[in-house]
Amino acid sequence: MLRIEFLKRISLTAILVATVNKTEGNEAKKDSNGSKGLLEIPLYPMSAADEVLLSITNKIYQPSMEFDSFLVLFSSELNSLYPYDEKAKTLTYKDLYFASIRCEIVFCFVGVIVKLWQNLCLQFGLEGYGKNEFESDSAKIQDWIISLGNQFKIGDTSHFFLKTKEDLDWVASKVNTSLPWFGTIKTETIQFFPLSLEMHSVWKEAAAFKDPFEFNQNIVSEVLRILTLLGYRVNANQARWHQYAVRFYYLDFVEKEFERKQNKKNPESQNGNSKSLFSVRDVSLESAIRTIQERAFHMQSGVYHEMDRQNQQMVVSSLIHVMDQISESVDGNKEITKKLRLVHQYGGIISVSTAASARDSLPVIEDALLQLQKERRLHFP
Repeated sequence: MLRIEFLKRISLTAILVATVNKTEGNEAKKDSNGSKGLLEIPLYPMSAADEVLLSITNKIYQPSMEFDSFLVLFSSELNSLYPYDEKAKTLTYKDLYFASIRCEIVFCFVGVIVKLWQNLCLQFGLEGYGKNEFESDSAKIQDWIISLGNQFKIGDTSHFFLKTKEDLDWVASKVNTSLPWFGTIKTETIQFFPLSLEMHSVWKEAAAFKDPFEFNQNIVSEVLRILTLLGYRVNANQARWHQYAVRFYYLDFVEKEFERKQNKKNPESQNGNSKSLFSVRDVSLESAIRTIQERAFHMQSGVYHEMDRQNQQMVVSSLIHVMDQISESVDGNKEITKKLRLVHQYGGIISVSTAASARDSLPVIEDALLQLQKERRLHFP
């Protein structure tokens, strides 16, 4: 079976599914519902995208399935799970949450494809697998990734992945959306960074090498360098979309609870209406803090990479910002997180970016939960 037909038919599908299954399960599992009966919504898990990716791949994969067919089914399943119509007249935070988590899953999936691309690179130079074959396969993989990104793009002209000869990495794309928020209209801005997948310079530079061994060695080293950098950037984009998914998940819950309370509003009981809003605030804040607590719990372990810690700190910072937004909208308190000591007086946010800081943050988080529970007893004796 020359030109590694086995690799072409098995690696890009079966090995992809195997890689997804291997990745899933690295993180310790916890009860996603926090304390018994205390929360109305679950915590937002660290591995939501991994779990969805695992579920989809195991559902759609069939033996001997071509990778093109696999991608079509994958896109269909993801669209079905998280439908998003950006041209709808009115968008909600649920829409933005759906858009964000499916983008996170796309980048999670592309990260696996990049690893398979690196696997192909390591086959370069073997019998029947030379420059022309690898260049052709690389072009196919680029097209697959670009096609996948286009099906889940955000905005009319923005794309996640670009095939261009220009270096456009880290040029930001922005999408502004107006949404309902506590009886008013609020603007949310989503910013992301399309990635360039073009490797035209590799083949151009490699042509200068006349010696076959030197020729092969330089293609392998350069392509691996590019793919390693691409892998880092894919992971960074996945982390960014995870941050958006967590943020919009909580804002969606708050807005839906506000609307539910408003629909039950009794004009003769203004005090009761105020209490109902405080209940929305308290439950939302407690759930967000318990998600922060979960991240701190995991980050106190020494098994996490520096980038993992940085990504989780971004989520913690985003959740603290969300908590202040919620509190300000309910009772005008812009600094509830300072009162709870999640933000220091000088503006610093509790840290989970090292094992030591995450460990030190856990008592502060526990104290914040106790403060919220005491406050809730005052409102609802």
